[in-house]
Amino acid sequence: MKKNKFILGATIVMAAVLLTTGCKTKLKNGEEVAIKVNNKNITADTLYKELRSKYAKEIIIDDIDKKIFDVEYKNDKEIQKQVDDQMEYIKTQYKDNFETTIKQYGYEDEDELRDELKLNYQRQKAVNDYLEKNISDKEIEKYFNEKIAGDISAKHILIKVKSDSDTEGLSDEEAKKKAKDLIKQLNDGADFATLAKENSDDPGSAANGGDLGYFNKGEMVKEFEDAAYGLKVNEYTKEPVKTSYGYHIILKTGEKDKGKLTKEKKKEVKEKLIADKKENDKTLTITTLDKIRKEHNLKFKDSKLKSIYKKYIDDSIESANKSAN
Repeated sequence: MKKNKFILGATIVMAAVLLTTGCKTKLKNGEEVAIKVNNKNITADTLYKELRSKYAKEIIIDDIDKKIFDVEYKNDKEIQKQVDDQMEYIKTQYKDNFETTIKQYGYEDEDELRDELKLNYQRQKAVNDYLEKNISDKEIEKYFNEKIAGDISAKHILIKVKSDSDTEGLSDEEAKKKAKDLIKQLNDGADFATLAKENSDDPGSAANGGDLGYFNKGEMVKEFEDAAYGLKVNEYTKEPVKTSYGYHIILKTGEKDKGKLTKEKKKEVKEKLIADKKENDKTLTITTLDKIRKEHNLKFKDSKLKSIYKKYIDDSIESANKSAN
């Protein structure tokens, strides 16, 4: 795809040059001859139309967005830092093979890769800024009251289940049975921290008696989070909680009040609200970028390019919906 962009860019430049400069040969209908082979003519107009039909989608979106975001986010330090950090990460991953690797992916040089990263981060920020601008105070308050909770603390005992990619642990049946046996020991008065030290397959917390410290929603896998928030302080799960890691026994050890909706918290609520919106609607980024472009007076003088753009948006929305199902 990236290589097609490069080919198209170079070829369209060539077509433009043929249309505007050089020794021109015109046919009776006024079209200019771009190429002649076997005494047959290929006109500049034909060349442009064929390139437009085959490759235009590959570059028009980028060109449109650059015209918008290179103005709106010119010299944005946050975006620049993200690009620098990402470039550093990529270079660290590929080391001496960096130049070869980016060329294999169709980038001419580091600057071209950097430009693409920059555009992608500009898009992300533009979407978030647009959504934030359209969030009302009433919506923020509603989300805070219904969705935001205070931090909680918990301990857990993990019984790992082995998988095709990880042979460590027990079978699903064995792990569940062991977790139930440990819950029975807790019911009989056993100390949670002692059982965690002796049995938990989470080395990071086992040494501390299973202690995970304080956390909030979105920081743990959903099954674990739902179970932990559903407990009362000093209550543990009476059935093993299954996650992708295995079976957990969870003891809720503390809970903080979420406090009032201060100015600082309002910013955090907005970020979580936007993340939720994007999670619940996989098409939101696509439709928001479309709205931003139209608000910047996007107009197509070429009807074919207009239909290509519309099809791109429609196909992207359909693909996003399929991935969500």
